[in-house]
Amino acid sequence: MLMHRDETPKPRDEVMYLAAGAADAVLDGARSVLRRLPGLNEVRQELRARGELAWGRRAPVAEAHMEVLARQVRDRGDRRVDESDE
Repeated sequence: MLMHRDETPKPRDEVMYLAAGAADAVLDGARSVLRRLPGLNEVRQELRARGELAWGRRAPVAEAHMEVLARQVRDRGDRRVDESDE
């Protein structure tokens, strides 16, 4: 289903074209990374490092595990104090 440049795409087709364009750009970027790095191990390390950086920029920040546990212990202690006052 090829369109001529002067045609207006349907909304469904436009989404498909945008997704295909984004996938092509990602693959092109991956190809350039693969060309710059000499071996598979280096590729894996580079991609992992990039993934960690990207994840750190986008991922929600989780609460520290010990902070959550300390808060739970504090809350339990507060409830016990309230119960003993009754």
